[in-house]
Amino acid sequence: MKMKPKKNDFIKALAGLKVKKQVVEAITSLDREAFFDPTFRDRVYSLEQIPIGLGQKSEDPIILAKMIDRFYPHKNWKVLEVGSGSGFSTAALASLVKEVVTVEFHEELALSAKEKVISNGHRNVRFFSGDATDLGEKLGSFDGIIIYAACTQTPFSLVSLLKTNGAAVFPMGPPHQQQITRFVNAPCEGLDIKNFKFFDFCFFDSIKGKYGWTEK
Repeated sequence: MKMKPKKNDFIKALAGLKVKKQVVEAITSLDREAFFDPTFRDRVYSLEQIPIGLGQKSEDPIILAKMIDRFYPHKNWKVLEVGSGSGFSTAALASLVKEVVTVEFHEELALSAKEKVISNGHRNVRFFSGDATDLGEKLGSFDGIIIYAACTQTPFSLVSLLKTNGAAVFPMGPPHQQQITRFVNAPCEGLDIKNFKFFDFCFFDSIKGKYGWTEK
């Protein structure tokens, strides 16, 4: 009989990454079982993606840790998260920054994530559902933006919401493979290649809207 993945092994795997200690702590301090259906209890502390409903899956924990680490979040930041999912990544972010505004395309998942995040004591989060690429400026500007959905190109309508010197981290590339991309909104340089850095390869489902390969 296959042994259940243990929480200690999960923590050890994340701690073995070259990411900041506070990022590992933000992820491993959460009770993952509170964010996923009991059906998948045996898989909660594995390193695999877990179904969360509506054909969606959770983020790969290793990639999640690397993306948040490349984000370099600051305690006083207001952050936009695209892809609330189960709410797990949202809760991790909420412990690292001042405020999180999170947008989930599927309203049912957004409501579920809200319940779970609030139940875990995080009150610095605002939840929305819909197409994040069509937000406009109604939610204001942000110090940082993190996107858990693949973009075929720079999601301009989102990065345009960054404050000067704000940072966005997102997967960018074709359907079969993307790279974790970090963009900094440096003054007077716009989308100059110098403002981009590219890191690990990853695989995400398409963002909904104009920057993905699937429509709404």
